[in-house]
Amino acid sequence: MKHLAHVEGGAGDGKVGLFGLTSLIVGSAIGSGIFALPATLTGGAGALGILCGWAIVAFGMLSLVSVYRNLTLRQPNIDDGIYGWSKAGFGHIAGFIGAYGHGAGDAIGNASYLVVIFSALGAFGVFSYFGDGTTWPAIFAASALLWIVNALVLRGVKTSTTMNNIATVAKVVPIVLFLGLAIYHFDSRVFMTDFRGQAHGTSIFEQSKTVLLAAMWTLIGLESGTIYATRARNLSDVAKASTLGAIIVSLLLVGTSVLALGILPAAQITQLHQPSMAGLMAAMVGPWGGTLINICLIVSVVGALIAWVALSAEEVMLSGRGKSATQWLGRLNANGAPRNAMWLTTGIAQAMMLVAGFSHAGYLALLSFSTSLALIPYLLSSMYSFKCACTGRGYEAGKAHGRYWEMALSAFAVCFVLFMLYGAGLKYVLLAAVVWAVGLPLFILGKREQRARLSMVEWIVCLAVILMALAGLLGLWSGHLVL
Repeated sequence: MKHLAHVEGGAGDGKVGLFGLTSLIVGSAIGSGIFALPATLTGGAGALGILCGWAIVAFGMLSLVSVYRNLTLRQPNIDDGIYGWSKAGFGHIAGFIGAYGHGAGDAIGNASYLVVIFSALGAFGVFSYFGDGTTWPAIFAASALLWIVNALVLRGVKTSTTMNNIATVAKVVPIVLFLGLAIYHFDSRVFMTDFRGQAHGTSIFEQSKTVLLAAMWTLIGLESGTIYATRARNLSDVAKASTLGAIIVSLLLVGTSVLALGILPAAQITQLHQPSMAGLMAAMVGPWGGTLINICLIVSVVGALIAWVALSAEEVMLSGRGKSATQWLGRLNANGAPRNAMWLTTGIAQAMMLVAGFSHAGYLALLSFSTSLALIPYLLSSMYSFKCACTGRGYEAGKAHGRYWEMALSAFAVCFVLFMLYGAGLKYVLLAAVVWAVGLPLFILGKREQRARLSMVEWIVCLAVILMALAGLLGLWSGHLVL
């Protein structure tokens, strides 16, 4: 396809190379999360709880990246990432939930990006009416920006990927500057203040659980290289980019959140206006530092938003192209962009913006909702990797050692995602079911187009999703569940 030409260097083969894939992964994972991370984490945990939470998330996400890497190399015939692995392992219904659920989750993530963009603008006096990003002036402005980005992406993936490469460089430089200054200003006495988080009145385990979803959100995007696997120059580049991107992103995120605890006490960080990195920068070098971070965040998040709008639509499009949903979702426009999938995912993001306006659901609530939708696709991929390792599919005979090692990594990834679901709680699982239920007609329409009937397993899954969705809606109506 022509719409990815010239993404890397001067290569005009329409394919993305190692640098382009790595840039896409780093750009997708480093968006608003890293700039808002310090206050997000200190709201429910002390330094020890944050360190424990990061240890769990970092090892878990590295195991997931290993799963993506192994599946990419072991199953080269499956070139559409999470969707393809879910479908190959557990059928069309799993493929649809994996692709549509992940795409919808990314769309909700887009809403959280928009909230933090206008929260950053609200830090400037002339734009104070944007507040925390959920005031109605912010919602209307954010909606306009969302549809402008939608129009840009519809021009073709090439434009989005190129802009993402530029935005990645623009965001990493100020983050590295922040890390350098944080190392210089780091005060071990401040870091050790209420190290165990006793002010929160909960155990270290409970504190670490509050870290999980926020920390996990900042690492979502590490699988984005697999989403574009069909457009990679070499499948081996996808595997390398996933590993390289994971290392870069993990170092930046953990460094930012941990070093911040040596600049200001956790209780003060929690009270900072989002993005909290701006307040920390101002504490180190003065007001100009906060202004710099706010400007860089806006550039960074707009770049990430463009990448995520493209990615979310690409994921949903795969379900239509792979016949796990109506083929209407798989149609491309003249520029090769997934037109119908784009309207669907942008519509989901717009709906969440309106929900944020009415309910004042802030950045943290939106990112938690988005993360919970990504967990089921991660679980399906990990289970398929474990299944392949157990059956030997894709492995050479006589190389049992490597196979058993990858089986252990897959099992760890499965346990990690299940623990994340436990940490998220029933609330977000039920809310995720509402999103899946909204998409089920697309799956059923796809079965009709193929003149096929739903299998018994598909009936059971659909019924379970509908029942959970009804429970979620009842909880929202009764006030027992609040976004």
